[in-house]
Amino acid sequence: MMIRYWRLFQYELKTILRDAMNVFMLIYPLVMIVFVGYLIPLMLVRSGLNTDSPDYALSMLIIFVFILCVGGFISGALLGFSLLENKDDQTIKAIALSPISLQGYTLFKSIYVFVFGLLGNLAFVLSLQYWFPDAFNFSYAGIRFGLNELRFVDVFAFAFVTSLFTPTAGTLIAAIAKNKIEGFALMKTAGIVVLIPALILMTTFQDGKQYLLGISPNFWPVKAIMTIILPQQNSIDLPYYAYLAIGTAYMLLIAYFSIRFFIKRATVERG
Repeated sequence: MMIRYWRLFQYELKTILRDAMNVFMLIYPLVMIVFVGYLIPLMLVRSGLNTDSPDYALSMLIIFVFILCVGGFISGALLGFSLLENKDDQTIKAIALSPISLQGYTLFKSIYVFVFGLLGNLAFVLSLQYWFPDAFNFSYAGIRFGLNELRFVDVFAFAFVTSLFTPTAGTLIAAIAKNKIEGFALMKTAGIVVLIPALILMTTFQDGKQYLLGISPNFWPVKAIMTIILPQQNSIDLPYYAYLAIGTAYMLLIAYFSIRFFIKRATVERG
């Protein structure tokens, strides 16, 4: 059984590497490490901003939070495009005649793309923490930004939970879109929703109103990591792992229904 799945993974990887967009999504964390850790700080300084200025701090903070928001969504988009490619080349129909069920195949793809997302999110935060500490040496609203306060276990827990968004995003894109063109359009539209947790930077959402943003699954891991690196000392805030626990339960729940929805749609489409 393991040999069968290993061979299937090798085939899947070759399929992913054939498409330039899929390759970009795989290396996206590496691109963002250089972009956020080196290029953006360099451009801000050359534009005349001092690293101690409020504008520099706000710019770096917004960019950092935006990247955190889309981390799990990018791996989900990779899963979605991979499943749409299966639709286009009729692989979904072929699975019906194979020993692997459609449900098993979808779970298999979701798991290995989830691992890609986990490694990417882990690499992004750890690389910024250890390779570009000067880029995040600033204060915001009188609070010191503390990327160095994160322990490895904290970063791993964040990367794990935020990557749980992968199966939901991927299967919904594949279920709703008819082809990769529609999938790309859907990805751009959904990207706006994915950025909702970035609103936690606004003073309006520093109190209990922050939980209104919890409708977006990625709010929970993003808010969790912000309680460590930019602690607001708000009595309404939960402990770090409480946010992650809620996020885990929420994402697993919606992933279950999203995968079921995709399988139902795929079963109807293959006739």
